[in-house]
Amino acid sequence: MLINVIAILIGALILVSGIYYFLKEKGDRESRKIYGTATGIGAVLLIIFTIRLIF
Repeated sequence: MLINVIAILIGALILVSGIYYFLKEKGDRESRKIYGTATGIGAVLLIIFTIRLIF
């Protein structure tokens, strides 16, 4: 259970930082690609471990 909570926090932090830098680097296509990927990974971690915590 503790691992799930820690993973949820890490996923949320990756998601929020990815969104922040994605919006900050609007003009650079390469950076948007990298930060978009990081945002997706954070979202997947958050969803998976939230579901694991519920069930």
